[in-house]
Amino acid sequence: MGFNTNWFLSINRLVGKNKWLDAFGRAGAEWVIVAMVAWFAVAAMVAGYPSERAILKPIIILGSSWSLAWIINLLIGMIVKEPRPHLKHPESQLLFRPLMSWKSFPSDHSMAAFLMFFTALNYNLPLSWSLLPLALWVAWGRVYSGVHYPLDTVGGAVVAGLVALLVHYLLAFL
Repeated sequence: MGFNTNWFLSINRLVGKNKWLDAFGRAGAEWVIVAMVAWFAVAAMVAGYPSERAILKPIIILGSSWSLAWIINLLIGMIVKEPRPHLKHPESQLLFRPLMSWKSFPSDHSMAAFLMFFTALNYNLPLSWSLLPLALWVAWGRVYSGVHYPLDTVGGAVVAGLVALLVHYLLAFL
């Protein structure tokens, strides 16, 4: 087994041993991203008030960036064809069943979480750096819950970073 698999199994072996850690892992894997979206929207409102255009710009940019990054993730997934860890390793534990099992690399949840962080930094939204631990929590929760390998979440973060940079520089020329 490779480094990525060993790393995944060492993290995933903790599932079921502590109900609080399981709850923390599942929250990171499924629900923290919802709180991040809400935080992003409120921060955009606070930073842009009273201008409606200033409020909507980071939200529209995030939505457009997410669409581009998601398409890139899908294309990479079709090329790499890495199934979810629970399909390759029946000894692994799942905290929940993912909606799709055909693609593991790169992680869409990690991509979205890190894209929110990078976009918030680009727009200097209030408390932008508070999104970093939340994005890391999402990435860790996806691995802990058994739905991604560690490098899947790193791949999602890299796609997010590249798309955020591309969008930032494209908008600088507009």
